[in-house]
Amino acid sequence: MTDLPPSFVPPSKRYRLFFDETGNADLHAARKDPNQRYLSLTGLVLRQDHHDSVVTKRLTDLKTSIFGAENSSLVLHRREIMTRKGVFSSLNDENLRADFGVRFSEIVRALPGPVFTVSIDKLAHLEKYKIWQFNPYHYVLTCLLERFVLWLRRTGNFGDVMGEARNPTHDAQLRRSFRFFYVNGTTLQKNVIQERLVSRELRLELKLANIAGLQIADLLAHPAHRTFKFRKLGEAIPGDYGARLAAILEESKYDRHPTSGRIEGYGRKWLP
Repeated sequence: MTDLPPSFVPPSKRYRLFFDETGNADLHAARKDPNQRYLSLTGLVLRQDHHDSVVTKRLTDLKTSIFGAENSSLVLHRREIMTRKGVFSSLNDENLRADFGVRFSEIVRALPGPVFTVSIDKLAHLEKYKIWQFNPYHYVLTCLLERFVLWLRRTGNFGDVMGEARNPTHDAQLRRSFRFFYVNGTTLQKNVIQERLVSRELRLELKLANIAGLQIADLLAHPAHRTFKFRKLGEAIPGDYGARLAAILEESKYDRHPTSGRIEGYGRKWLP
C-alpha cells in the first residue's frame, strides 16, 4: 500500500518548490543554433507561510522603493528588466539600478533555502543517446523534482510544486512530466514521492498572479545556469551582477550533501 502525506500538514512542515527555466525544450535546435544548446531549471524551496508573508512583503517593499507605490504590484521579469522599457525604464538611472541590485541581492541572501539548479547540454545529450532521446524538459524537471523530494524526506517535510503558466503546449508538457513522475517514480521509488508530495498535480500560475517565489526564480534562473555552465566548460566567470547572484547561491543557498557539504549532485546537477 502506498504511503500518503497526512491529511493535515501543519504550516511548519509545508513547503513549496517555485521554479523557472532558461532555454527551451527543443532538442534538435541545439544542432542548428548554439544559443539554444542548453536548458536549465532553477527552483527555490520556501515554507509556504513564510513565502506568503515575509518573502512577499520583502519583494513588494523592493518594488515600492524602486518603482513607486503605484507599482507595488508590478511583476518582475528578467527580460523586461534587462531591456529597461516601460515602467522598467527607470532602471536606466545608474544609481537606481544599483539600488535595485543591492536590495534584490539582500532578498536572495535572506532566503532560507534550499535552491536547486539542473542544466542539460542538449547537443551532448543527442550525441550520447543516439536512440534513447528522452524529452529534455521531462529529463531536467524529473531531476529537479527528485532533489526536492529527497530534501523533503531528509528534513521530514511535505510539499508541492509551482511553475509559471506560459502557453497550452508548454503547460501540458509540464503537467504530463509531473504526473508521470508522481505516478511512476524513477530510481526514486514512487512511494517515497507520493508520501512527500501533497498533490499529484503541478500548480501553474500566470505571471499576472504576482507570485513572489516565481519572480525570484525567474530572476535567478539565467545567472544560476550561466555560472554553472562556465564552471563545467572551465571558462572564466565574469564579475558582473548575475555572477554575484550565483555566488550567493553557491555560498549558502544550494542544497548540499548533509555530511560532506558537496553541492554537485545535490544543489546542482549537470546532464547528461
